[in-house]
Amino acid sequence: MSETDKNWAALLATMVARIESDGVGSPTHEKAITDALDSIDGVAEVSMENGAIHVTYDPLQTTEKKIEESIRASGNSVTSAASDSEMPCPVTGPGLAAT
Repeated sequence: MSETDKNWAALLATMVARIESDGVGSPTHEKAITDALDSIDGVAEVSMENGAIHVTYDPLQTTEKKIEESIRASGNSVTSAASDSEMPCPVTGPGLAAT
């Protein structure tokens, strides 16, 4: 498999979890959360926006449940979580309709 194929496969497998935690907003808690999540194999990116943690990850390497457990292990709560695939737009082509 070429490097381009590997990168494409990785892109297709990318998921984003949006997790709310009481620790967001506190620099000390945010650092603990980021450090905990960065240590998980499969986590590609962690960002804090609009009062939530956004974790981009490879679902073939880790799960949202493991991500939530890691946040709790860092001493922070998880108040809500949602996950979605990271696809910028519907796949369309000749004869295919966007859903």
